[in-house]
Amino acid sequence: MKRSKITKILYIILVLFMISTAFSNVLCADGDLLDPNSMTGKSTSTSAKAGSLMNQVLGIVQVVAMGIAVIMLVVLAIKYISAAPGEKADIKKGMMIYVVGALLLFGATGILQIIKTLAQGDAQL
Repeated sequence: MKRSKITKILYIILVLFMISTAFSNVLCADGDLLDPNSMTGKSTSTSAKAGSLMNQVLGIVQVVAMGIAVIMLVVLAIKYISAAPGEKADIKKGMMIYVVGALLLFGATGILQIIKTLAQGDAQL
């Protein structure tokens, strides 16, 4: 009973949050819209340092994540090769989880790379 009450409260909070974020964009709309082509950003030493730090962190995360993914693939392959025929089905389940995780990992780093490119303004649309 107590658990269902907590989930109901969480659902209500989630719905209220979704409604507030949906209407905040509408309520802040104004007739005098800015022209995005006339807006220019100002580059400072702080923003350059932050961009450099972001590049370094993103590079480290990508290298570490890809290294871990390769090591996991090698371990799963060794387990699969050395397993008895009855155990291979369990290892195949683990491989499916690995594939989904690897896709999420590489997709996330790819999306971060796209966001970084768009944030720096290097992208040609």
